[in-house]
Amino acid sequence: MIEVAHLHKSFKGTPVLKGVDLTIRDSERLVIIGGSGCGKSVLLRHIGGLLQPDSGEVKIDGQEITKLGERELNPIRKKIGVLFQGAALFDSLDVFHNVAFSLLEDRSHSPKEIDERVRETLELVGMSGQEKKKPAELSGGMRKRVGLARAIISRPKIMLYDEPTTGLDPQIADSINRLILKLSKNFNTTSIVVTHDMVSAYMIGNRIAMLHEGKILVSGSPDEIQKNANPIVRDFIHGVSRESDLQALEK
Repeated sequence: MIEVAHLHKSFKGTPVLKGVDLTIRDSERLVIIGGSGCGKSVLLRHIGGLLQPDSGEVKIDGQEITKLGERELNPIRKKIGVLFQGAALFDSLDVFHNVAFSLLEDRSHSPKEIDERVRETLELVGMSGQEKKKPAELSGGMRKRVGLARAIISRPKIMLYDEPTTGLDPQIADSINRLILKLSKNFNTTSIVVTHDMVSAYMIGNRIAMLHEGKILVSGSPDEIQKNANPIVRDFIHGVSRESDLQALEK
């Protein structure tokens, strides 16, 4: 489904991705973990065609996308749904029009079709009856669900999740994790989840890859990651700070 090869990206002369290689299989649920600022979201945006690399390739269904223009990218992007970290809802639009946005922009659906699809999708994410509310009237978990509804309304083949449980209490986070699993199974989507939450990583992923210093350090099943002997991996998954890190903070 997705191939990332020798991907490099710098911002203002600072390297972030330093040769990422990653293959993601059809219908796989891949979780990408790593420390803050390591480039997880940057990698996700390259896969979604939202950023262009300095060098390297990203292939979707065998098609190399990094050199494509906006018009050529549009058919590729229609295969991809994105749940952004803050849900990224339009504050001026109610829930119905936030979820319907892509269908309204497409202009190939009748009002009745759009209405039915929105209500069906909101029911799927547990948000029935909330169509008239504005984002400001919703809790953080509800905004995530509306963002998820907007992402899946076009039934994408690929779903990208950027920190889907950040800022949520454990019970709401668990409900979002279960919803991601449900949607993955119902629609047979390929799911890529960026997170630093190991509870979510173990629950969602059938494979976990760790990004470290601009490259994929390790990749394996949740069980393999938990048993990995690399001290960098072990420190991260167990939330252990190194002595050198503590000393740097104290200075």
